[in-house]
Amino acid sequence: MLSDLLYRVRLLFRRQRVESELDEELRFHFEHQVEANLASGMTAQEARRQARLKFGGFDQLKQELHDAHGVTFFDSLAQDVRFAARMLLRAPGFTLVAVLTLALGIGTNVAIFSFVDAWLIKGLPFPQSQQLVVVKARDIKKGWIGNILTPGDFLSLRDQAAPLSSIAAWDMRDFNLSGDGTPERVQGARVSASFFETLGITPMLGRAFLPQEERLGANHVAIISRGLWASRFASDPRIVGRKITVDGETCTIVGVAPANFQLPLMGAANIWTPMAWTDAQRASREGVGYGAIARMKPESNLSAANMQLKSISAQLERDFPATNENELFYLASLRDEIAQEEGGDQVLVCFWIVGLVLLIACANVANLMIARASGRAKEIAVRSALGATRRRIARQLLTESAILFSLGGAAGLLFGVLGMSWIDSLVPGRVRGYLVNYGHVDLDLLTLAYAFGLAFVCGIIFGLAPALQASKLDLNGVLKEASGHISSGKRGMRMRRTFVAGEVAVAVVVLISTAFLVQSFVHMAKADPGFRPAHLITTQVDLPKNKYSADAQVRAFFNQGLERMRALPQVESASVTRSVPFTGLGDVEKIYRADRPVPAPNDAIYAQYSAITPDYFLTLGIPLRSGRAFTEADDTGTANVAIINERLRKQLWPDVDPVGQQLVIGDAHTVVSIVGVVGDVKMDRMSEKPRRELYLPFAQAPPRSAGFVIRSSGNDETLAAAMRDAIWSVDSQQPVSKVSRIDSLMADVLAPDLILSQLAGFFGLLAVFLGAIGIYGVMANSVAQRTSEIGIRMALGASPKQLVTLVVGEGLKLAIIGIVAGVLVALALTRSMASILYNVKTSDPLIFTAVAIFFAFVAVLACGIPAWRALRVDPTIALRYE
Repeated sequence: MLSDLLYRVRLLFRRQRVESELDEELRFHFEHQVEANLASGMTAQEARRQARLKFGGFDQLKQELHDAHGVTFFDSLAQDVRFAARMLLRAPGFTLVAVLTLALGIGTNVAIFSFVDAWLIKGLPFPQSQQLVVVKARDIKKGWIGNILTPGDFLSLRDQAAPLSSIAAWDMRDFNLSGDGTPERVQGARVSASFFETLGITPMLGRAFLPQEERLGANHVAIISRGLWASRFASDPRIVGRKITVDGETCTIVGVAPANFQLPLMGAANIWTPMAWTDAQRASREGVGYGAIARMKPESNLSAANMQLKSISAQLERDFPATNENELFYLASLRDEIAQEEGGDQVLVCFWIVGLVLLIACANVANLMIARASGRAKEIAVRSALGATRRRIARQLLTESAILFSLGGAAGLLFGVLGMSWIDSLVPGRVRGYLVNYGHVDLDLLTLAYAFGLAFVCGIIFGLAPALQASKLDLNGVLKEASGHISSGKRGMRMRRTFVAGEVAVAVVVLISTAFLVQSFVHMAKADPGFRPAHLITTQVDLPKNKYSADAQVRAFFNQGLERMRALPQVESASVTRSVPFTGLGDVEKIYRADRPVPAPNDAIYAQYSAITPDYFLTLGIPLRSGRAFTEADDTGTANVAIINERLRKQLWPDVDPVGQQLVIGDAHTVVSIVGVVGDVKMDRMSEKPRRELYLPFAQAPPRSAGFVIRSSGNDETLAAAMRDAIWSVDSQQPVSKVSRIDSLMADVLAPDLILSQLAGFFGLLAVFLGAIGIYGVMANSVAQRTSEIGIRMALGASPKQLVTLVVGEGLKLAIIGIVAGVLVALALTRSMASILYNVKTSDPLIFTAVAIFFAFVAVLACGIPAWRALRVDPTIALRYE
């Protein structure tokens, strides 16, 4: 077998030399046979004659040798390729249209596949990333699932989970960085000492954290990102050991993380500090929780590891029934968890949609090839009459199809790269940190293989129909026809109509899916967030504990900052809140009615709470439902009061006005009186249900971390610097986070759904366009083949209206068949999209009806040009031709 391969390779690159060697070898054996014949007593003439009889012709012998080595097949294949290339060059219009159609279909698939590959297929950029898992918890009784662990549960799993080689906790947060240059807020995280070890990451400079640095007092060290090292410290090679001020405390830089290092669940962190818990925190099994990632041992598998975690969960439930009742800990793939957070379901929906678009494009090209094969009926019949077998003709046409689709694949790569750049440009910078490789994708070998593999497979599959149709010609019928079109065209036309009805059905499925996705985004964008986001600007500050240790200092800072911001000429109102909508910040606390018994830990109700200044509801435009808002009188030393939102009211006091009732908050059992009820506000996503909200007066519970929110009456952009200056006029060393418009923050949150709807809209329009082209192509070919029939009808008195009805009716019939089939298929398929849709029913009859009517209208338009051509047929010329 190897010798055959080597022979073929030599023949391919050194054919002349191989042929010469064969000639010499055959002559040698021939002369040797002649000598043997002479030795047996033959005459010279007889000896040569007998040798020729034995050997036969040299050319025949070489051909048999080529056949024995499998060379003949490759020779004929090379002939097919050369002939196919010539035929495609002789029909540049057909080739260009087919290649562009395929480029659109393959290009869209390449663009989306590149993101599927980067986000769902490739391993994460960590060593042995398949061993990385996230630790999650599920309440077996209530059904909730969480991805955070309390310190006590985390430490128990770290000590007892044998299948795990390491486990790490993390808590995403922003840090105040000051000392060198302008003070700034830097995104980062507190992590356990094993964080970098668990991920398999070694700092490019310095070292990772040490286990002893998890203790309070020994945790004043930090690792910084390569980006922060370059931007703030000018890539100082002596950075390790340098002192920086983080949250008002001096820390020593012990390492610099590698370039582009990120954990997408955490975001684009720039500073990591060790997580250090007090003894009380280490024992806690309720309240504050932390994210947890782990690395399984190489010999462990997910199923076996989860069985052991189930056993550990049962033991913890027995040991701590008050907090761990019905709680099951389990592991999930980090790859799957990140894919879910990145919108893996949405990406897959796009992938299936572009797959359907490719089917439409391929069906269109198959239609073109069938029409072209019908036009080449005479040529194919002559080749058959001269001895070409059906198999050889089918192989020739398949070769043309493969070359055509390969050209489409090459052009599709260009469209794919453009599509990748377009999609990449749509991703907001604020969310890139939560995407693998910051959302960037590259054209790699797998994507190249996918593009050309897809082109080749589609070329073979969709080239079979034209090849088989052309290889089954009635030779006598075709050769007798003057044109060579009619007898072959009837069979081809039936096949083309089948293709068109199928691609219309697929286009309808794509268009219905697109309509659902676009309608979902429109509903999401128009959803009421519960406040008026226009002209709202916010920035966050986090006061260092060592500098602002007393509540009076905190109140003084924020009050002075408010006074300076209210004095700005373009500010209508200003306020302070712990939880600014759409910033991802907020705290939760358990609550219960004061007139009811204390609930068990697993039955406790949690609400997001925020300390606010009196003008907060006025600034944001949150409506007051009952009672009153906070006033300046709700200060320290007065009765504790609170305001709740509608959802919390409906849950705790569904039938009465809660104003005057009392709530108990947290483990401190702080009792507050409810003085008002306000409308629900969406805090993180437009598609979320409103949370339970509890508001406290800022003066009674001043947090060191809070956000300023102002409502502007003029140019919002000019206020950013003014807000920073107002804060720095109170404390020049206080870092300030980026000043942002809240509607821009909302747009960033909506960005994934906007991108999905934009892509779906583009794919839907492309599907409609390709479907219309398919109908047009079939009807144009039908009019061309029925020229004589149309001429006879016109000669017999057919009116223009009747001719138009004939052509449009035929096209509309095909479209209706496809529309009905597409609607039925969409009814079944779109149900799987329900989880990613917002306020849209997948059985909405309005969408199905609207798409059906729209596509029928498109079909009528697509038949317009063929109908116009039918009206221009000259009966005299048509009958003379016949």
